[in-house]
Amino acid sequence: MNIGQTDQLILLIMNSALMTLLSSALLGGTWLRQNSLLRQLTEVRSHYHHLTRQQDTVPHTAPHPKPASTQDLKQLRARRTRLNQQYQWSRVGTALMHMAVLIFSVSLFTLTLRSLLAFDRLIPIALFLFALGAAGVLTGIACLLVDFASDRTSGYSLGQTFASLLSQIAQQWKRRPLSQLATTAVTEPSSLPTGVTQERSA
Repeated sequence: MNIGQTDQLILLIMNSALMTLLSSALLGGTWLRQNSLLRQLTEVRSHYHHLTRQQDTVPHTAPHPKPASTQDLKQLRARRTRLNQQYQWSRVGTALMHMAVLIFSVSLFTLTLRSLLAFDRLIPIALFLFALGAAGVLTGIACLLVDFASDRTSGYSLGQTFASLLSQIAQQWKRRPLSQLATTAVTEPSSLPTGVTQERSA
């Protein structure tokens, strides 16, 4: 390969690596979104079953039999239907992001193999995989936009949705440092010198 072909190959490898990282980050976001929707859907279903059991236990001889419970059941059914649709869109988006990460990884491996072997047909294969992965990422983003749009029509804004996602990420990151701080706090006094411990005890 001459200098021009080498530069083009390096640019292709860098583009594939960047797209692999981007699709991996998007995959993490869609996975968190899917887990959040699944948790909300589980809570709504359990609440719905609780209200239906509570409604069945109310005696029918009451003067006003269950008007509020009927209204609550209607709201819960509407919310359950909406969350189910959002979960399906988020599930499709997560699957597409999974496929995009795998396709970009194969494209990166193909370009790396081309840098080692003098086989020119690997470059068109890698470009085709790159285009296919980009189409998968765009389709996955479109599914997420449909999910967020349906969430916005239900009264929730995009800012609230992203805030909930960021809070979930922060909670998962806080769990690990707290355990590490607890272990270091237990082992810290024994690791101090003798003079320092005596001064602290004094």
